[in-house]
Amino acid sequence: MPDLPPLLTIVLEETGQLDRESAMYRRLIAARLRLESHFAVLHVAESLTTAVIARLCRKIDSKYVIFMRTSHLLSANYVATLFDYLKSRTVYLAEPVIYTGPIPKNVAGTKLDDAYHYARDTDVFGSAFNTRRLSDALEALGDVDRTAIYTSYRMYWSIAKVRPLTTGFSMASDTKAAIGLRVAAEANRLMPLMPVHSQEIRLQVLRYVALFLRGIRGQKTTSITLNHLRDLISGFELMELLAMVEPLQPFEAAWIRWLDDPADGKQFFKQLSNKDAYLVFRHKPDAGANEVPLYELLFNDEILRIGKCYLARNLRSGHARPGSYNFYNRPIRPSSTILFFDRPHQADDNAEHLYEYFTAKHPEFTHVYFAINPKSPDWARLEAKGFNLISIFTKEFYEKFLISDLVVSSQIYSIRYRGKSFANSRFVYLQHGIQLNDMSDWVLSKYFDVFVTTGRIEADYMSKLAPVETLNSGLPRYESLARDIDGQQHLLFMPTWRFNLHQSSTEHFVQSDYFHAIDTLLSDPRLMRFLEDTDRIMHVKLHPNVEKRAGQFRFSERIVKSGLSYREAIRAAEFVVTDYSSAALDAAFVGTPIAYYHWDAADFFKDQPYESRLDYSDDGLGPVFSEHSELVDHIVREDFAVRDPKYIRRRERFFEGVDPARINEKIVERMLSL
Repeated sequence: MPDLPPLLTIVLEETGQLDRESAMYRRLIAARLRLESHFAVLHVAESLTTAVIARLCRKIDSKYVIFMRTSHLLSANYVATLFDYLKSRTVYLAEPVIYTGPIPKNVAGTKLDDAYHYARDTDVFGSAFNTRRLSDALEALGDVDRTAIYTSYRMYWSIAKVRPLTTGFSMASDTKAAIGLRVAAEANRLMPLMPVHSQEIRLQVLRYVALFLRGIRGQKTTSITLNHLRDLISGFELMELLAMVEPLQPFEAAWIRWLDDPADGKQFFKQLSNKDAYLVFRHKPDAGANEVPLYELLFNDEILRIGKCYLARNLRSGHARPGSYNFYNRPIRPSSTILFFDRPHQADDNAEHLYEYFTAKHPEFTHVYFAINPKSPDWARLEAKGFNLISIFTKEFYEKFLISDLVVSSQIYSIRYRGKSFANSRFVYLQHGIQLNDMSDWVLSKYFDVFVTTGRIEADYMSKLAPVETLNSGLPRYESLARDIDGQQHLLFMPTWRFNLHQSSTEHFVQSDYFHAIDTLLSDPRLMRFLEDTDRIMHVKLHPNVEKRAGQFRFSERIVKSGLSYREAIRAAEFVVTDYSSAALDAAFVGTPIAYYHWDAADFFKDQPYESRLDYSDDGLGPVFSEHSELVDHIVREDFAVRDPKYIRRRERFFEGVDPARINEKIVERMLSL
């Protein structure tokens, strides 16, 4: 009797080394052992483009096919649940509950509302397609990008509604929401223009359009035409659903409004104290006298230019409408409610330092609050210091936000409550670090009245994006930052993270170039001998994403995993080494010598959601080493202890405009003037 084809084939896309120890791969193999010949796993060592998927569908002989990556997450019962469902019926599509972050314990409790359908990923991953039906559909959908196949397939076969099975699948990354998607160069349409009344599908089309627009800001050119985008917006009546885009993608929401009505070239973006900020969309090369140019994008053969301008508030339609409350009406005064916060579970950042300064210098302000999670280890410390604490993201927090005249934070969150958001209220963004990389697409997607920068280089960069909002004062934590030259000093190594290792198994992680570069340095015999001979300690501050794998590194008596806070570690450092972390600039600010170890300079930014804008060789505040031996030479010869005039000049230029004694004062002056 001939062997029957399997019921299901799972296609694993992995262009690099297959992580056979990942949690998801082990679950697949466990399921394969139980289901034996009814279930096949196919590893594909190339990117799953539309053409590749079409080719695979013609070859795969199983009734159903699922696509995934080893970096994804799946519930323990994922394969069994899908298999049990598929073996007893014939369906065109079967899918679990799809997530972009962690899979909750109670998958069945996930609320399948409009927010779910809009936020879920629309890529091919995780859902079971009827292989023959997918192959047939791709004959008509061959010119769409792989990321649009799922939604297009549903339109093609008129699958208006899908009830997910009670198991979960996660793409394990929300990076796409931050950087958008980049469609293949050969794609000449985003979606087929097929009539559909399903709100599920329309919401997914809306998100896809928004993600495409976000991605094209970085990609700069596409074969997709502006007219095709307008056809999608009108054909699927996306303007009715636009409120779903606004909270997290306000730039794209304004763009979609313009596409719907191109005659209105100026789209309102953000209310400010004295004026309003608008995005300007135009085709002509000549910009207005006061317009800030942001983008020049090519859509097939049509150039679109996007800029920014600031106009008087009375020019905004409906600004004085009786039913519209103006959160800028009240000036900031001693009776004002002001909210400060850093991360929900961690303080000791710029908001904490500015809060402490503000409440000490302005005791007349009696309704100033610092928000943090009560479970944070910082709660008790701040309480002992007399901070007026409230629990962040609770009912009380949102009520305080509603009546506040100002919010000040080192983090940007999309906070909305009863019609109030940062789009129509005062917000001072203190930043967590310094913009070393090109984060312009991210910056332009955020609402703020003041953006705090540190030094000439960053301020010049930000002034090209937000000239009215930029304040070159320096970070609040810098004012109280000083080198501790009296206590026990140490060397400090602070490597940052690599996005491509986010879901790697421990076995895969220790085989990575990232682990090898760090561990080789930590176990270098010459470095160890130098530390022993000079009675020094090297502290290593691992990135939070690496903490769970700290046990894999070869720490020793002289090279230790630091338990100090970043602030304590930097204050007591006589020399700091990093790869790309901006935290090293805290050390440079107080005159501590730093160096960069770029062991993967050729590949680092390929896997990051941003590009570098700093030439470390020409503008870095310390020497750059690409070889492990060169860095060790620099340390054991104690070259770091020699003050190099070149780096002193660079440091002075980098931090130009920042008065270390007036950082908080300058920020408070600007705050109170809003």
